[in-house]
Amino acid sequence: MNWIIKRFDDLTPVEVYDMIKLRLEVFIGEQGCSYEDLDDRDKQAYHMFLYDKENIIAYCRILDAGVAYEEMSIGRVCVHKNYRNQGIAKSMILEALEFVKKQVSHPTIKISAQSYIIPFYESVGFEIISEPYLEEGIEHRKMKWK
Repeated sequence: MNWIIKRFDDLTPVEVYDMIKLRLEVFIGEQGCSYEDLDDRDKQAYHMFLYDKENIIAYCRILDAGVAYEEMSIGRVCVHKNYRNQGIAKSMILEALEFVKKQVSHPTIKISAQSYIIPFYESVGFEIISEPYLEEGIEHRKMKWK
């Protein structure tokens, strides 16, 4: 898989459109979230994505320490519904972890994970660090990877 990782200013207009399209399909269309998906954090993020021909099929953003949390963070993780259960999400998270390791010498990553996906994050080394809480009506837990 050829993962692409770019800072916001390095993205093409087509890449920005395609990543927003996927995020809206997953978070608003499928999950019914009403939050504003676009925030100023996108401008400060690394954007990681995978194309299959003309469409982005998987995406996440990586935030530097101090943007969302004191630690670096991975968020907006999504895979197009036609490409799920093929190991793409795991490949993406492992690639993102490797990328973070290259950025800082002793990386710690904090995420806000939907509760149903916690076993997935535990399988790549994340640990639960909070009690459950609701975000957009969906149960989440904070998790940390070191």
